[in-house]
Amino acid sequence: MRFFRDRKAIFGGAVLLAVFSLPSVLFAQTGTGDREPPKLSGVSIVSVTATSAIVTWSTDEDADSLVNFGLTKNYGIARDPLPDKKQHRVILSELEPSTIYHFRVVSSDLYGNQALSGDYILATKSEKPDEKLQDLPMEERVNVERAIDAVEELRTEDGLRAVQSAVELRAREVLGAPEIIGNPRRVEDIGADYVVISWGTNQDANSVVRYAREADFRAGSDDPYTTEAGERDVYTRDHKVRVTGLIPGTTYHFRVESETELGQSVSSNDDTFTTKAVLPAISGFRIVKVEETSATLTWRTNVPAAGTVEYTDTRTRQTRTAGSAIFASTQTVKISDLRLGTRYQVVVKAENAVGEKISSNPLFFTTTRDTAAPLISKVSNESTLYPQADAKVQTIVSWGTDESSYCEFFYREGLAPNIEPRGLGEEKEPRTNHVQVVTEFLPSTVYQFWVECKDHAGNETKSENFVLFTPNKEKSIIDIILENFEGAFGWVKNIGK
Repeated sequence: MRFFRDRKAIFGGAVLLAVFSLPSVLFAQTGTGDREPPKLSGVSIVSVTATSAIVTWSTDEDADSLVNFGLTKNYGIARDPLPDKKQHRVILSELEPSTIYHFRVVSSDLYGNQALSGDYILATKSEKPDEKLQDLPMEERVNVERAIDAVEELRTEDGLRAVQSAVELRAREVLGAPEIIGNPRRVEDIGADYVVISWGTNQDANSVVRYAREADFRAGSDDPYTTEAGERDVYTRDHKVRVTGLIPGTTYHFRVESETELGQSVSSNDDTFTTKAVLPAISGFRIVKVEETSATLTWRTNVPAAGTVEYTDTRTRQTRTAGSAIFASTQTVKISDLRLGTRYQVVVKAENAVGEKISSNPLFFTTTRDTAAPLISKVSNESTLYPQADAKVQTIVSWGTDESSYCEFFYREGLAPNIEPRGLGEEKEPRTNHVQVVTEFLPSTVYQFWVECKDHAGNETKSENFVLFTPNKEKSIIDIILENFEGAFGWVKNIGK
């Protein structure tokens, strides 16, 4: 028999099955007593190979056996014509491998009453044997083929699950749990926001890295990690996982885990890695001021960083350092103990939180006589009204200078320039951070103030004029009552005069 050799579908597996010849005897029976066709039940495919299949079914009375089959619903025929059985078994032979067939079963009783089933589908197997079986010893291969044949006879979910459970249990007994081999926790590569971790196992297993920031690590708990990365559905012996989205300059706890398809797993001990910090970038590096024995420099970085200035006497080649351990995005450093009339080279080195450093291009300057006045900055004021009988006001004024200076605070009431200002006296000690406490101000009054400073070399400077308003005096209950009466009776304002 040959059927539709031009159409094929691909399926895996192959099972050997003896092919039997179909009977060729046609039995005919005439009669008029029975007019009910047989009732069909239990249609099933009990075996399928690459070129054959066996179809079985039952009838409630003796009948013949016929199967219509083909690649479409335009069926061909395989028949056992003897109507002498209730249990029917028909072999479909000379089928095409890896092909889907439609079929239906047909049975007629002794009186010619015919019953037809609905449409069924079967798929033949591939002629190519499973390559995994070729390397097995003969006895083992036979056992595997028998097991495959037995599995293919299963028709219920419970049966399949029972076989799966038995296979997994036996595999655990034979194979055991996977083992991590070689370096089990090798950090292959690390950056500011990623890490690559690799390891090996003695069995095919998946690749998972569990990790958590040190601040989030739950030591002592059943699951101390907060996040995982990897592939749970890919099985290999050489594992490599790239973890991304990490925070720069941060320590993480992690462990690696591998699980086989049978559910056996292995995990490493806890370990740590620290991501690289973002390398600082220096910008705006400049020399703010040069004096006889000192110089002031400033610069910025894209991330908070500690800063060190290396300055070298270009004649003697002697190098010294100055700087701050404070992490900031803007740094100002004053270097001292310089020699007058000497040329210096200066380089800034910025260091991030994990100790990585970057250097600026060099700048040069020559110390000279100090002719630059101090620079006054960050002038601010704050006034407080004390609720006493005389309603005193206390005002705190603060400012800064770029070098140690002697400063004096001046003020005048009102904004008229012809009013004689008052000074509160020059500071006794030079400093860069200055504070003046003023207690002479009156409530609800406008004042104008400024500061004048001079450095060790006598260079003087004056700030711009600033204006402040002192707070209003709070009114007492008596004041409010008198104001109300004054609005209604004009004579109230003369009381006490």
